[in-house]
Amino acid sequence: MNLRILLTLSLRNIKSRRTRFILTMLAIVYSVALMITLETLTYGFRVAIISEVRNILPTDLMVYSSSIAIPQEVTSIIAKLPHVSYVVPAIILSTAQVDGVPVTVIGIPNQYFTYFEVRMVSGSLPMASGEAIVQDTLLSKLNMTLGDTIYVITYTSIQGGTEVVPLKVTGTFSSILGGFLGFHLNMIVTSLSTLQNDLSDEGFVNAIFIKLTEDNPVYLNQLATALSQYFPNADVYEQSSVLSSISNAISMVNLFFIVIIILSLVVTGLSVANTAMMNVRERVREIGILKALGASNSQVVALFLIEILIMSAMGSALGIALGIMGAYLARYIMIHLNIPIIIPVILLPNLYAYSLVIALATSMVASIPSLVSIIRIRPMEVLRIE
Repeated sequence: MNLRILLTLSLRNIKSRRTRFILTMLAIVYSVALMITLETLTYGFRVAIISEVRNILPTDLMVYSSSIAIPQEVTSIIAKLPHVSYVVPAIILSTAQVDGVPVTVIGIPNQYFTYFEVRMVSGSLPMASGEAIVQDTLLSKLNMTLGDTIYVITYTSIQGGTEVVPLKVTGTFSSILGGFLGFHLNMIVTSLSTLQNDLSDEGFVNAIFIKLTEDNPVYLNQLATALSQYFPNADVYEQSSVLSSISNAISMVNLFFIVIIILSLVVTGLSVANTAMMNVRERVREIGILKALGASNSQVVALFLIEILIMSAMGSALGIALGIMGAYLARYIMIHLNIPIIIPVILLPNLYAYSLVIALATSMVASIPSLVSIIRIRPMEVLRIE
């Protein structure tokens, strides 16, 4: 039998048992769709989070101290070092509160407000001392509007003690790190001079952002080592290390998804194995006749294998399409639930190819027992029984 005859017989057999094949194909569709949806969302989430971190931390190095004790004049010295593009002094207060709500206050020079590439939702950037922009989710939580004054209670200053910083809200911005996956930054951004004046810390900061002119890992490591020695009581962070830690955390979440996908593939494999075995048992007489007419074991096995592959290929194609639609649906639901993250749905041809190969391989492996049983069928014994 040539390939054309095998294909014709396979299609005829699929049609005659279409209910069973459709039900088995649905299991394949489910597994592939689940794989595509989860992996697409994970990839999009990774891209979105890394992009957000690059916006919040658009720097190669960051020096941070828990207390406001770094002389601001140091930044001008660092700016004169070779391969340094620019240096931004800042104050970051992560232990502040507004009406009992924990907040993170960031103070930077006015000319660097665009440094963090904040996504403005409403209003405008601060133009005068005592003004600030607030994360949109925080403003809703505080039940306040633009133009209102918020009173930030801080617990960190060079003299110690508690200070109250009044800030007039001039605008709101969005951040996907706000309130998602355990992040509760509730950010407030104001001018550096405002915090220094209200906290009586003129001339001091507790964070320095350093951007290099080019990607030079050797110089980056040397500069990080020098800064660690110069500021022994401060922490020096490399953006690449932060991104690597985030990527590892997302990989752990993806590992959980992979376990779910594997379990669904196991169930699909069992379904395919059951269908293939029932197919063989119902068609023992047909197999015996084919062999009696001269068909070889390999030809009969190929006939059943083609049926499995057609079913698996159709299920995989439909599963890929539904998986992409599922990713868009999940994104739509997140947007309408006001979840502070917009996951981009990025088409991944390699993922679709891998999914197709995995589905086909799963079906082939699951059908091995039934295919082996075909080889053991002897035409004379079958015909004698019949």
